[in-house]
Amino acid sequence: MRSFAMKLSCDREKFSHVFQLAASVAAVRDTKPVLQNVKISAEDDRVLLQATDTELGIRLEAEGTEITEKGNAILPTRRFKSILQESLDKTLSIETKGDKAIISGQRSRFNLATQSADDFPDLDSFTETSYHSIPGKALRELIKRTTFATDEENTRYTLGGTSVEFGENDMIAVATDGRRLAVQKAGAESVNDHLSTTPAIFPPKALLLIERALGDGAENVQIAVSSNRALIQYKDTVIFTRLIEGRFPNWRKIIPPVEGKSRVDLLAGALLNAVRQAAIVASEKQPGVHFTLDAGKLELQAQGAEIGDSKIETPVSYEGPKREVRLDPRFVIDFLRVLDAEKNVAIFISENEPVLFTTDDDYTYVVMPLS
Repeated sequence: MRSFAMKLSCDREKFSHVFQLAASVAAVRDTKPVLQNVKISAEDDRVLLQATDTELGIRLEAEGTEITEKGNAILPTRRFKSILQESLDKTLSIETKGDKAIISGQRSRFNLATQSADDFPDLDSFTETSYHSIPGKALRELIKRTTFATDEENTRYTLGGTSVEFGENDMIAVATDGRRLAVQKAGAESVNDHLSTTPAIFPPKALLLIERALGDGAENVQIAVSSNRALIQYKDTVIFTRLIEGRFPNWRKIIPPVEGKSRVDLLAGALLNAVRQAAIVASEKQPGVHFTLDAGKLELQAQGAEIGDSKIETPVSYEGPKREVRLDPRFVIDFLRVLDAEKNVAIFISENEPVLFTTDDDYTYVVMPLS
């Protein structure tokens, strides 16, 4: 039986936040059962949490802890997460004795069976000297404004991920499922010539984890990409992810030219409300909404068999030729709801051709028309 290995106390709410983040990465099923747990290491001046499913991993520090004895522990993800969520104690004590982890509060005590911490692989720290540095807010926008456009049914293939290009002074994130395309560009610094000759295709789960780890923080994020994986550092948190292999489509050829199209400008919130209203009567058999741009108005119409029809008018500043196109309202709604309601959206429409949406902060979105 193992001897006493670790003891610490923690602020339950603060520890719960970082543990849930780590737990989201732990393997659900794996040939190594130890990966279904979170490893906790009490070191000289910090408490470190690690979790991985071999494709994705995270190591992060926990605040609000006090170390009594240094050491390591393996905590079962689901059970310990439930303890943190259900406990009413402000402070919890965590210690390991033999093959048990003991979690205790003022009026509670749990003995959980654990595995040897020696079987858990240590994850890499961020030691890269060549990387891209990008503000946290800009990276959040890159993720939020593109990941929804991936092909959710093919997460292991290129269209199931988000392509990221690393340039000298920027990063460009691109996602498409073949029916719509989302592109967001942001300023970023290349440190020591960190440039990619081919795009890095990130799995959606990795980008969701990065977004959660960033929270509302504005500090810079460091991203280093190699041939088949990426390392991301944000303050005391390091994430690694394997990249999706394959060739991403030439997205620049998909963006239609604005020449020959009619332009109209609308606030994102107003257009979102109009599309949602029109889509109320749409059905699976008739999912489309007809967009008609005419003098002084944008008219949205939909019809559902045995449901009814809708007609929504939005006043616009437009005096050009009449334009009509039929779009899937879900794709338009997905785009609009990641924008602030007061964000101005330029819409470029021509007869039954792809519709181009742009904003003044380097966001481009294309929706293919329905037949």
